[in-house]
Amino acid sequence: MTEQGRRLLAVASPILLIAVCRTVQQVVGRVLGVWAWVPTMLVFWASIAALILWVGGVESVARWLQPSRGPWLWRLLAVAVGLLSLPGFVKHCDVVRPPAMLFLWLTFAVVNPWFEEGYWRGALLDATARWGGLLSVSYSAIWFAVSHPLIWGVHSVALRHWAILPVLAAVGAAWAVAYRRSRSLRWPVAGHMCADLFGLSVPVLLNIHVPSGT
Repeated sequence: MTEQGRRLLAVASPILLIAVCRTVQQVVGRVLGVWAWVPTMLVFWASIAALILWVGGVESVARWLQPSRGPWLWRLLAVAVGLLSLPGFVKHCDVVRPPAMLFLWLTFAVVNPWFEEGYWRGALLDATARWGGLLSVSYSAIWFAVSHPLIWGVHSVALRHWAILPVLAAVGAAWAVAYRRSRSLRWPVAGHMCADLFGLSVPVLLNIHVPSGT
């Protein structure tokens, strides 16, 4: 496949990724209910890994993980948006005390950001780099936001609510800008880890925790 073909594949891939993962959620959910997020997430990660290797290869991953450049402002921004859920975490951290939940919560927060940042920020922003900053960042942020209700909102009460869309889009845009300015995904990954930790992602996926306002 030509470079242009690979770029077009990356640009169109959110549609296919969301369609596949939503189908898995719906089909597997008939048996596993809210726990369908586990096999769906494995399909999600595997699909992202395959796409990244096909479109950019190992070289792109190495480039994304190079040291950050430019002012510290962008690195601080990436982490700061990941800390937005910290007040809620302080109030509801008891939900992750059971050992099994603690393991899932920590494992997810460590693993998931590498795949999501590599895809939503790395692959999509690289593929749309010629569009200009505003359009490229908006494209990545919008797909990142709508993927949550369309995939994970199949079973998660909190993630299907419309009110999360502007918040997720703003957070995705902040990580996208941080990547474009620093030319590295190190700090967006760190910010995403904070978001998954303090946002209590696994309890939210299992409807054990439903944040107020949703």
